[in-house]
Amino acid sequence: MNSPFETGSLTVDQMSRLQISGNVIPVSWYKTIRKPTGKPNLNAIIILADIVYWYRAVEIRDEMTGQLIGLRKKFHADLLQRSYQQLADQFGITKRDATNAVVELEKLGVVRRVFRTLEVKGQTVSNVLFLDLNVTVLEHLTYPKEAETGTPEARGRCPPDTVSPKSGRGVTEISERVSPEFVGGGTKTSETYTESTAKDYRTKNFYQSYQYVEDMVKAQIDYEALKNDNPYDERIDELLGIMVEVLTSSSKTIRVNREEKPAQVVKEQFQKITKNHIEFVLHSMDESHTKARNIRALLVTALYNSIHTISTYYGNLVQYHMATDIYTAKEVEE
Repeated sequence: MNSPFETGSLTVDQMSRLQISGNVIPVSWYKTIRKPTGKPNLNAIIILADIVYWYRAVEIRDEMTGQLIGLRKKFHADLLQRSYQQLADQFGITKRDATNAVVELEKLGVVRRVFRTLEVKGQTVSNVLFLDLNVTVLEHLTYPKEAETGTPEARGRCPPDTVSPKSGRGVTEISERVSPEFVGGGTKTSETYTESTAKDYRTKNFYQSYQYVEDMVKAQIDYEALKNDNPYDERIDELLGIMVEVLTSSSKTIRVNREEKPAQVVKEQFQKITKNHIEFVLHSMDESHTKARNIRALLVTALYNSIHTISTYYGNLVQYHMATDIYTAKEVEE
């Protein structure tokens, strides 16, 4: 080896001349970001790598001295704006796979979805997706052993001077412009909903996100069909809100039927509620003429009991109509 810039391997020497940039995937993610089957969640991993890339600051150096004089963001808004379709096109996967991957990352707590309404040149664009990054959870996923033991190496990876005064998450915020897709005159941004962060990235089968649970419940009760059949019935949204509140409750017990029941038992019951149960509760409310003192407690109990009483109710209703039809037929014959 004649030169210090020669390694003794022609391939390594040739590779050293290539300027390769882009996403970096830590090996530890293949162990910490997994599917329920235990296999690495590759879609979630590559999408997280891309999100991390965008949240890594760009160094600003003095042109004359080369000294570091500042940092700036790669994106324009306060959060990274990406759509599911953009992620799908970038990585050659389906939009559904991209959506599921982002949802899984949110369940881990490392990513937080934020939906905003933007006004662009007088036009309103709703449900624009922004992605926030939880650096603390990312550190746990990347350095699981160091994070658990609290070693200096793990604690010192985020310099204190890079912590944002707004979020406290180690992100330097400089500009306040809107994201690239909506750059233009007269653009306004309003946040319609921000999802809650996760409690523990290692905990499974728990609900970290109000928006995620709301979407799940809407699919469970066939919300669109309910609203289509009853477009002016605001009680559907009230029942939806109660279900989401129960499923996201952190209480150990929930009061049902005038007694405290284990929260997990109540949540499992609520996970069985379908469109038919909602319609049953609405019909029962229409039939009731009793004044309720605590309407919320009444609705929680009604939703909980609907699982066990709906079959008996409709069976009794069928018997009633059959008996009525027979009685009417006899009157006609006479």
